[in-house]
Amino acid sequence: MPIDRSRIYEDGPLLALLQRELAMLAPILEGVFGVWGLHLRPHRQAPLALPAHLLSSVVDLAVDGTDTLVGDARCLPQQLPFAGESFKLVVAQHILEQTTAPDEVAEELARVMAPEGVALVFGFNPASLWRPWLASRLPEAWQFSGTSRWRDVLTRARLDVLQVRYSGLWSPWSTLPSAGSEQSPAPPTWQRPFGRFCGSWLMLARKRRSALTPLRLAAVRSDLKLKPNFVPGARRESA
Repeated sequence: MPIDRSRIYEDGPLLALLQRELAMLAPILEGVFGVWGLHLRPHRQAPLALPAHLLSSVVDLAVDGTDTLVGDARCLPQQLPFAGESFKLVVAQHILEQTTAPDEVAEELARVMAPEGVALVFGFNPASLWRPWLASRLPEAWQFSGTSRWRDVLTRARLDVLQVRYSGLWSPWSTLPSAGSEQSPAPPTWQRPFGRFCGSWLMLARKRRSALTPLRLAAVRSDLKLKPNFVPGARRESA
């Protein structure tokens, strides 16, 4: 019988963990400037609101229970319908873990990011007490791997991983806020002893700026000097 993933996002431990993940982004988003951002959520029932930021607009997409993203657009994670270099910020919350093609998804995220854009990628920490709790509630296709694997995936997509932080509750059985109470900002658990055993990790990555090597005029063929056309098949993409 298929697992109804939406129920575990509505309340309880997982909701609290995802809310803490978003809360810890507040000091990071204060330093990100730009027009467009992209927020990819692990499920359409997962928390939506990002902390206050300086972006003009944020596109929201969420997994709909299959491999499809829904929200402001409908697409596959590895086929985002956006022009290259469109987003100054990409927040990918537990997206790589539930896709069958993480390298392709990472490549697609890198494609839509502007040069020097920021990627904030969340994943569940396999070294925490959350592992058995999540494994019994999420589909078997989820990949609970350590940060070293996902760092390699982002690096192959030409994203520079600058920092790894750990966040969230220690376990699903940790004290949860009562119904109706305000969520307090997530404490800086990555600075505490044993912080690496918290529920989730966050990778801060930046897209490398293309380094173009100019051609020496003397080395350019004469026909190209007379007809400086684009290479066949080349296209312009918005920044």
